[in-house]
Amino acid sequence: MAEPSKKRQGSSSRSQRHFEAQDTLIPSSISSSSFFSLEEQHIRYTNLFSSRSIIDPKFIDMDFFSDESFKCIQAFQNSNLIPFMSLKLPVYSELVKAFYSNLEIQESTLILEVYGIKMVIDQSLFYDLTQLSSEGVPFEGTLDDDWKFDFSMHDARRLVCTNQADMTGRLLAGSLASESRILHYLIVRILLLRSSNLAQVSEEDLIVMWAFHTYRQIGWAHLVQ
Repeated sequence: MAEPSKKRQGSSSRSQRHFEAQDTLIPSSISSSSFFSLEEQHIRYTNLFSSRSIIDPKFIDMDFFSDESFKCIQAFQNSNLIPFMSLKLPVYSELVKAFYSNLEIQESTLILEVYGIKMVIDQSLFYDLTQLSSEGVPFEGTLDDDWKFDFSMHDARRLVCTNQADMTGRLLAGSLASESRILHYLIVRILLLRSSNLAQVSEEDLIVMWAFHTYRQIGWAHLVQ
């Protein structure tokens, strides 16, 4: 009769220790309402941003490319993009979502508030944070007027694809020449990262790749901002 009693006592003791450990090791989460000073800011965050997923950040390891001579890496270096693409810092997802939920852009200046602290990020501060240049065409994902006379979708495809690639259908990364495939990989996973359709070359991807191949300067600070 004593043995079952010991088992029950042991089980109860282990269970008690388990709950005590939970209370000690798992801190209470900070309420998202503390991010904002205005109720409407919290409502906007809750309705539009709180459930969004943040893409895990990635970075380029230049040591990997140190013994290789890839033209695309040289293109990134010429555009002063390597410091930005090499950033390896912690990311706080909830604060990222709070940042964007009440962000305003006024004449290339970012204005927002988090934890009741108003932040004004002008072009000078943005450059200090990212090291991204504002020089070049203010590209926003579509063909800029300055490039319309020089750009041809067919010629751009010929520039980045293998000789056997289909020039009429949907363009996939598998149709790209080796250098262009590496370039595309780094664009969609680090520089202008996205969470889906990574194997598909969008029109924006193609224009960016064409700009790199033809040595055209993009205002990366404008595009990322």
